[in-house]
Amino acid sequence: MFTVNIAQLAPKFLLRDRNGRAMAKAIEAAMQSMNDVIDRGVKCITDVNAMPEWRLDELAWEYDILYDDAAELGVKREWIADALGFYALYGTAAGIAKHLKAAFSAAVIEEWFNYGGDPFHFRVTVSGEWSEANNDWAYETIERVKNARSVLDTITFNATNSTAAAAVGAAVTDIEILARSYEEESL
Repeated sequence: MFTVNIAQLAPKFLLRDRNGRAMAKAIEAAMQSMNDVIDRGVKCITDVNAMPEWRLDELAWEYDILYDDAAELGVKREWIADALGFYALYGTAAGIAKHLKAAFSAAVIEEWFNYGGDPFHFRVTVSGEWSEANNDWAYETIERVKNARSVLDTITFNATNSTAAAAVGAAVTDIEILARSYEEESL
């Protein structure tokens, strides 16, 4: 952003005249106002932290990234700011974990060689509040971010509402779902 100084642009004879000076100051105010509008417009399309939510939603569509319109504003800003970084992580366990952490408080990915599974298989453990929306988000995330050859064995949910998680998860997919609640573990 720049500051308009009409005294540097206008001829001296014009500034010596009272009407000329008034006209120059009016032009200066209009140019400053136009500059402010342009500055806000540029920030709207370039500064992720200053963007309105509707612009974040549009950018997610433009970038074709995995995105949840119902996510918190801060999470949306992080996704847009890290869009290229997310693309670099697609097909990796780190990519799955990073995306799942948007809906859950923690996500751990175990690859087949860590637990003695079949080659290219993996399992996921997530913690946090469970809901049908989070269930859909988890499966969409895993399916979209995982490597094409990889196979999901199990999802373990450490959630306070594990009964609901098991019922919702079992209805959605044929993948084995293990649900533990924090209360059960403390007994």
